[in-house]
Amino acid sequence: MKTYPIALELTVWFDLGLNQYEVSIDEASKISIKRTDDVLHSRELLATEVQMLIDAINAINVPVTSEVNSDPSSKPSSSYELIIESAHFSLEFNWESLDVEASKSNTFDSVVKLASLVQSLDLDH
Repeated sequence: MKTYPIALELTVWFDLGLNQYEVSIDEASKISIKRTDDVLHSRELLATEVQMLIDAINAINVPVTSEVNSDPSSKPSSSYELIIESAHFSLEFNWESLDVEASKSNTFDSVVKLASLVQSLDLDH
């Protein structure tokens, strides 16, 4: 089955900088990665990688969670912004490592899984 094109953007902020991932799922699917050093890396995605991404996108759940009073001295080790867009939907998720650690119900699992999958496609990862 042919799907509508899907664009996925993931930005990860961490202590030493940031990584930006742009994925396009279309007839010629590809990933581009830009790191703090501003070097752009790109490559085409394999059919198996595209299918894994589509499966992970299909499994996305909106992370509804309770507000947690965190220790003000605790700093997140990383922050994430994940945007997924297609012809019929647009989703944006923002979370920090502390949100995932504080969640007792694993409510962030689907977005963390997709973000981890995108990061695993990195050529230098």
